[in-house]
Amino acid sequence: MIAVVTGSNGFIGSHLVEELLRQNFSVRCIDLQDSVRYVLHHPRMAYYQIDCADVDALLKTDVLENADYVFHLAGSTKDIHLDSFRRSNVLPTENILQVLVQKNIPIRRFVYASTQAVGGPAESLDHPVSESMTPSPVGYYAQSKLEGEEVVRRYRDRIPATILRPASVYGPRDVDFFNIFKQLKSRLCLYPANRDKYVSLLYVADLIKGMIQAAQSSHAKNQTYFLSSDDPVCWKEIYTSAVQIVNKKGITFSIPQAAVECFGKMGDLYGKITGHYSLVNSQKVLLSRPRYWVCTVEKAKKEFGFQPSVGLIEGLEMTYQWYVENQWL
Repeated sequence: MIAVVTGSNGFIGSHLVEELLRQNFSVRCIDLQDSVRYVLHHPRMAYYQIDCADVDALLKTDVLENADYVFHLAGSTKDIHLDSFRRSNVLPTENILQVLVQKNIPIRRFVYASTQAVGGPAESLDHPVSESMTPSPVGYYAQSKLEGEEVVRRYRDRIPATILRPASVYGPRDVDFFNIFKQLKSRLCLYPANRDKYVSLLYVADLIKGMIQAAQSSHAKNQTYFLSSDDPVCWKEIYTSAVQIVNKKGITFSIPQAAVECFGKMGDLYGKITGHYSLVNSQKVLLSRPRYWVCTVEKAKKEFGFQPSVGLIEGLEMTYQWYVENQWL
């Protein structure tokens, strides 16, 4: 079996490639030259440095030839301009599907990695967002991912596809949760206006398992699914659990929403000056406002047997141990 993975050197992509190799796939990896973060080496791997926003570049290569599965993970998450998000998240999706059709490549499944943010926040813990609800994307990133979903649906009569909307993903190699542990190592516990807010989480190994299951399930053809752990958690619980793992007591401080908004504007200015946007920008701040970022995974469980198995404490412990072993901390 041949699997093509875009964004293979990213946090999630590198884990997906490793699992595909463990399952005896041959893997073709597509990445931009300046996006390399986690370089893997294996005799059943091949690297292609291609800008998928350039359809001619895709047409000139054999990267999609004879492919059985395409996992499209590549995209941008850090910017403040809708046009930039569209170039990174919508145009490449259109181009890959166009090339598959133009070259008449009969793949078994195209898996599009979207985001929970497409569905929008929930009204309460008792009413998590589901696939049957009308999408309510928050921010330009989510808007661009929804537009990417719409592109995939336009091709569904020619390309069998599955759209996945993962919740917040964490695990080894994740930069976002690394910042939490980094704070705790310095005896700080900063809540960016999220102490009492709830979020659906998913350990990266559970996500990868779900992605491959969905790709191989006949029931998941031309369907859309949220993927997350069973129960949402409060950010206070996340931080408290991390404190227990690090075994250090520190100073707890909650940053007011108004201050978070201010930091976001400062991040915008920094990005405009440097050309590189960090996690602190006005678009990310939009995601911090809702109280309930929670979704249900009942559809994925029912239709292709998705079953998250890693709980919060276990997942955080494995994540922290990886940071320590790899000298991030």
